[in-house]
Formats: sequence, C-alpha cells, structure tokens
Amino acid sequence: MKGFASRDNRSMVRSRRRLGYLLLVCTVVLQLGMKARFGNGPARPVPAIPALVRAFDKYPVVALGEDHWSRQAGEFYLTLVRTPGFADQANAVVLECGNSLYQPVLDRYMNGEEVAPQGLSQVWRNTTKVASWESPIYENLIRELREVNLKLPASHRIRVLAGDAPIDWSRVKNHSDWESALQGEEFFASLVEREVLAKHHKALLIMGVNHVTHGGNWFGRADVTSLLEKHKHPVYVALLWGIPGNTDPAVKAGPVPSLSDLDGTRLGSARISGRQADDLADAYIYLGRSEQIALPDWAALQGDKAYWAELQRRHQIQFGCALDINRWNHREKPCP
Repeated sequence: MKGFASRDNRSMVRSRRRLGYLLLVCTVVLQLGMKARFGNGPARPVPAIPALVRAFDKYPVVALGEDHWSRQAGEFYLTLVRTPGFADQANAVVLECGNSLYQPVLDRYMNGEEVAPQGLSQVWRNTTKVASWESPIYENLIRELREVNLKLPASHRIRVLAGDAPIDWSRVKNHSDWESALQGEEFFASLVEREVLAKHHKALLIMGVNHVTHGGNWFGRADVTSLLEKHKHPVYVALLWGIPGNTDPAVKAGPVPSLSDLDGTRLGSARISGRQADDLADAYIYLGRSEQIALPDWAALQGDKAYWAELQRRHQIQFGCALDINRWNHREKPCP
C-alpha cells in the first residue's frame, strides 16, 4: 500500500508541476497580449500619402482630424489631392471650412467657371464659425482642388462639398439667432450620407480632431464619425494632431510625412483628453518636427472696411466680445 501511495504522491507532484508550468505559460502569453494591446510595440511609420490613398480600398470615408491653421497640414492637403491616383479613389472632398449655402457657387467654381473672389470667399468666410477659416490654408486647398479638377475629365472630377450648416448671416442679429442656425454634427453626417454614400461614392473628410474620433467626441457626445458608424458606414480616422511628439522616437526616425497605425503601439497608448489614442483613431500622421501656424492676413482683412466691420459684428454675436487679433494669433480663447 505504501508503494502505491508513494507513486500517487509522485504523480500528484508531477501534475502540479505541469499545472504550474501551464499557468506560467498562460500568464506570459496574457501579459504579452496585454502589452501589445496597451501599447508596448514601436510605431511602424510608412509614407503617409500612399497609405491614405490605399485606405480607400477598404473604407468609403477617410477622415483627417486636424488642428486648425496648421501650415504643415495645409501643405500636406495640397500634396495629397495632387497625387496621381487620389482622384481615382476619392469622388469627393468634404470640408468643415465651407458654408453649404454656397454649394452652387462651389460647384460652378470646381467645374471651371469663373467666380469673382468676393463671391468665392463667401464659402469659407460665411460659416457658423466666425474667423475660423481666415487662415490661407483653406482657400489654398479649394483653389488647388479646382486646378486638379481642370486636368480631369468632367465625369471624373472631385466634388468638393461644403459641410457646414447653411447659415445666412444677413438674418442673424443676436446670439440666439446664431444658435438657431447651428445644426451640428448631424448636419455634416447627413450630408456625407446623402451626397457621398447614397451614391456609392467615397470621400475624404477634413475637420477638426474633435469631430472625427471613433466613439464620439471628447465631451462624450456623438460626432460625425460615430454618427456615420452608427449607420454601418465604416470610417478610417487619421489624426494630424493630438499625440505628443515624444511618444515614440520611431516616428521621428521615419519618413516625413508618415502614417503610423495606432493599434498595439506606444503611439496608440497615448492619452488624449482622457481616452486612449487607439480608441479614438486608426492612425497618426506625422508632419515633421516644426509646428507652424499659417496666420490670416489681418492687414488685408482690416483693409476691407466693410468686411472687417461685419467680422467684428459676427464676433460680438458668437463670442460676446470684439475680435482681438493677438488672442487669435496665440490660439487663446476669443474673449478674456
């Protein structure tokens, strides 16, 4: 009996050892998986333009989340839309910086008709966001898209869509009028559905970061991307801003501009307004070490006496104070 008991004990010891080894292996595998999920992997930056063009192979909507007035972003947009193959993939470019009330003006301009500067500028000057699009990068992009279109067959041209609500500033007399004209994220999303997706087209969206993140915006409310995804329209989101540059040295060592997938990387583990970057977006676009602002030509704006007076009137209505150039130049809140 003792012999049998001894063998049983040895068998139990071996079984416990095997179980211990198995638990150890499982723990290591789990830890590796958790590390990958929470961002221990290095970034793998690739040239950004080809990567974005390829994204249209899988997604009907590619959204770029920008920091407004970025000079590097403005230059990046121009390079992107000029790239051979971009127009083969994207049927439309949807812009936050355009008032949809002037869509007929924009359509005529994009199809080669002559439009006076005063008429064209209404597209970006007369939006719900006072003074927000006076940086030259937005006018430059609209003009470049026209140049791209003029080299394409009429049937193959890119539709440029103004995404902002159709506010008529001649009817806006006070802040309540301005608020009534706002239609928010729902307007932009419905425009994309109606003018792009319902036609089985594909679009590039250019908006501020907080309009395009997965799972809603930083304030916990629905944004354009989450509204589209709610209706089963997949969106590829690439951030041009928001991730600290020192998050992963591999990014700065890569090409410029570069695109890095966020999932399972140190970049993806970066925190943006309390959320993890890879929960907000699919990729990060690095535009270089310099972060310059393309400021408006304030002297030219002030030289247009009628428009400057109207701009001040609108600023008072939206923000409750006069337009202070220094505050805008330093990216401060518009009012003290």
